[in-house]
Amino acid sequence: MPSPFAFPGDFRRLWIGQTISAFGDKVSRIALPTVALLGLGGTAWDVGLLAALRFVPFVLIGSVAGVWVDRLSHRGTMIWADVGRLVAMGSIPVVSLFGVLTLGQLFVVAGVGVLTVFFEVAAQSCLPVLAGPDGIVAGNERLQTSRAVAEVGGAAAAGGLMQILGAALTILADALSFLASLVSLLLMRHRESPVVKPEKPRSALAEAREGLAVSLSDTRLRNLMFASTTVNLGVATANALVLVFAYDQGKLSPGAVGLAFAIGTVGLILGAVSSGAIAGRLTLGRTLATSILLTGLGFLLLPVGGQGATLTMLIVSQFLIGFADSVFNIHVLSLVQRITPPEMMGRVNGTALSVVYGTGTLGGLAAGFVGTVFGILPGLVASAGIICCGAVFVLVNPLRTIRDGADEEVRRPERGSVTRDGARRTAC
Repeated sequence: MPSPFAFPGDFRRLWIGQTISAFGDKVSRIALPTVALLGLGGTAWDVGLLAALRFVPFVLIGSVAGVWVDRLSHRGTMIWADVGRLVAMGSIPVVSLFGVLTLGQLFVVAGVGVLTVFFEVAAQSCLPVLAGPDGIVAGNERLQTSRAVAEVGGAAAAGGLMQILGAALTILADALSFLASLVSLLLMRHRESPVVKPEKPRSALAEAREGLAVSLSDTRLRNLMFASTTVNLGVATANALVLVFAYDQGKLSPGAVGLAFAIGTVGLILGAVSSGAIAGRLTLGRTLATSILLTGLGFLLLPVGGQGATLTMLIVSQFLIGFADSVFNIHVLSLVQRITPPEMMGRVNGTALSVVYGTGTLGGLAAGFVGTVFGILPGLVASAGIICCGAVFVLVNPLRTIRDGADEEVRRPERGSVTRDGARRTAC
């Protein structure tokens, strides 16, 4: 059977590198706060700050990163981002061997999440070229499956490595995963066309606004952005309340909660491998709407199930949410990659990442307010309602009538277009 990918060898290299990197990322997400708490006497505030430094760069510079990704080589951007992350993560086990590791260094390393912003925007912009129009969904399915497997395997690897090596040396696994990603990028054979520089240089802010304008001017992109924003806000709010519900009201043990979340990861994997088949039977709009409603239902099961059935409801809830999350993310990302003008891909992806992480941050704050003022159960019900509202945006034209997105055309901005004034690229 012929490969669905335009450049199967290079896509395979990107996929393998990203799979290994996903495992390493999960290891460091567990090991880094463990070093802070157990090795350096850190507090809950320090752990929270480490988490914030991981995500805040997406909110602050996502759109600007998209501008630079459109101006530069996608592959080159990813290579330099991997080099920087390799050096940063590798410094922790090296310094720990000399006994001079500090919390300050951990914060600096966490701040290297700025490089992750550039890498993620470049990778999402590069994938459509390597996969080709016929391989975009299949490519996103494989990457999503790898990330889901890494959630389980990486967590298990982190526990075993920390037991044997200690938390600080375990972070070496993440550093080596960046090395593997770097090697996979260096082995790529395909090279992108030279970027055509604009006749008149423009500011990064102006180009970032152009990316937002493209997202808003195309009805399909606009509806997808509104749907994703609504869903992400509700999910972020609900996720912040789930653990409080499980521990305080459900009286569950950490082991039971861990089991429920592990089963949720199984849902992620099943959703990833079956997303194409589901969309083949339904229109794309119905597929997205169904996944949104399943996500809302997953969170609604918790308060509806009652305290006596907390563990059962949490397991079913996490499975449904994981399954629906994979289906939704794969098809949203695939459609965006198909219908976005190639020369605008970085800016549109950067804007999308800023919105996603921005609503995630807002959702965390909303959870604190709702949970304190109205209570955990009403907060979960309200969050489920917010999530379900996202289905409205994918059940209206033109998304409602799109079958799979394969035949959707790229619509370029008519005025102030980067096709005329800005950078073009045709490959990675």
